[in-house]
Parts: sequence; structure tokens; C-alpha cells
Amino acid sequence: MPKTALLHADYPALLEGETSPRTVGGQDITTFACLTGDYNRIHLDEHYGASLPYGSRIAHGLISGSWALGSLSQEAPLTVGRRHPEAYLSGCEVNYRSPVLPGDTLRCRWRMERQAAEGRGFGPVQTRFQMLNQRDEPVTDGHLLLQLPASSGARLPDSARVPWPAEEFDPVPGRVYFLEDFQPGSHAGQTEGRTLTEADVVGYGGFTGDNGGHHGDAEFARAGRFGARIVQPMLAFDIGFALWLKEWCRMGTPDSGQAGHLCDRWQAHAPFYLGDTLRCRYRTLSARTSRTRPGMGLLTCGLQMLNQRDAVALSAEVVMMYPTRQG
Repeated sequence: MPKTALLHADYPALLEGETSPRTVGGQDITTFACLTGDYNRIHLDEHYGASLPYGSRIAHGLISGSWALGSLSQEAPLTVGRRHPEAYLSGCEVNYRSPVLPGDTLRCRWRMERQAAEGRGFGPVQTRFQMLNQRDEPVTDGHLLLQLPASSGARLPDSARVPWPAEEFDPVPGRVYFLEDFQPGSHAGQTEGRTLTEADVVGYGGFTGDNGGHHGDAEFARAGRFGARIVQPMLAFDIGFALWLKEWCRMGTPDSGQAGHLCDRWQAHAPFYLGDTLRCRYRTLSARTSRTRPGMGLLTCGLQMLNQRDAVALSAEVVMMYPTRQG
């Protein structure tokens, strides 16, 4: 390991700060849709957006999450191990508190804290973040986990996951699905694939700022933990989410305007390399009625992002507010 690469115990115990603001334009929403494949109407249709309670189309929630990681990479590089050849992001959680509209200006307030290392392999550094708009309202918050070697020559922990069986989900034409129709293991399927390319990695890195050495510097990456440039984990999640959402939208859902995207959390098990083909397997994990909102419930869907060898590189949970039949 290079002498300049800090071990976990040598990393700063506590850092905090705030990144520069950035305004969300209509072109940013369109660009993100093109980069990820999430062409949902609520993000791209101005006329439909005018009929919504906000009076406008809204930005993808994942724009704010992706910009959070990108701004940290640019202005707080220790939080993501931007120039650390042995560091890697192992997980992230993003909670969506309020919609982001075209014209909103976002900045990231963050606090990094070194966590206690367990064992002799890698130790975690957690960064909590808030994305604030121009009114100082939190629109997104969450945390990310960076793993650092606890000693020279530390080996990566084995976090492999068994892939779920490949299933085909064929929604019943004309049927509207309510919360009561979902049970653990139901609505399971597999998406089409998407090969991850140089254009994906460079385009996303330029758009978000998430373009550190592991993703953008071939010589740095070759000497690092993974031996070659890798796809940004957040980009892999964004693309896998969009592939799943495309399948999800084939299903009839209640036209109540109340369904909402509440939270995403993902864990990385292995990298996606440039040239890998990503597919997403999905299934229902849980469904329960809301304790605070009558007629609504919480629906949690599990996602597995697999490569062409059927290895699970990333696993995730998506939590949504979803109408009940009595709603």
C-alpha cells in the first residue's frame, strides 16, 4: 500500500463542512434522465407537472443524492476516499424529505466521523449529509460508509450475496395493484440488461462531480484495490433503479397522486467494471399500513444488481408510500 494512503486509525476522527450551492435547471433533470434511463413522466412532462400539487414537474430524488456524493468528492474528498487507492464505498442511504423543483438551489451540509473498527480488516468512516435548498429546508438527508484498511495488506471482507432466482413478472392487464396485493416475495422479476460503458462513467462523473481516481484515472485505479477503473457505485444503483422502475411502471397503480419515493439504501459487495452488463432482480420485501397516514402504507422492494456472471455486485432496498385499497 502506498505510504500516502492513510490507515483507518490515522484518518481524521471528525470533520464537517458545507459544499458550494448548485441550482437545478430543467436541463439537469433531462440530463439525469438520459444518464440513468429514468424517463418517468413526473420528471419530464411540464404539462403533467402543472397538474400536480407542486405546480411543476419535479427533479428525480436521486439527483440530490447523486449530487451529494459528487459535491463531497469535489470539496470534501476524504469523505469518499477520492485519492485513497485502498478505500471503497460500501453503502449509502438517502431519505427524500421534500420535492426538488426546477430552479431550486441545493448545497450539502456534512459531518464525517471515524467509526470503531471491528476485526483486523477494514474500518468504517461514516459521513452524514443533508441537502438543503435556498430556504434552508432539508430536501434530502442520509449517510454513506467509506471503508479503509485497518492495516497494511488488509483483505476485503466477504460480503457476497446469493442471487435470487430469475423470475418473470407479468402484471395482469387492466388490474390496479394496491398495498394489500403485495406480500414478501411477491411481484418478483428481472429487468433487461445494460452494459456499462466509458460514456456512462465519464458522463455521470462530469454531471455529478463523482469522478475520483477509482473512476476517472486509469493509472491510479490500476495500482489500487480493484486493479482497474470501476463504475461509480451510486451510478450503478441509479441505473439499476431505473431498470426496475421501467418494469414497475408496467403494472397498474392507483391514480391517487399520493404514492411517493421515501428512501433508498444500498450496499456494495463487489465493483462493476467498465464493460460489465448490469441487470436487476427485484421482489417485495415487506408491506404494511401506515401508522400515521390513513389509507396509505409503506412498501419496501428489494433490488439486486447483478453482472453478466450472475454475481450480486450491489443490493438495495427502495421504500415507498403506497395507497391501500381502502384509501
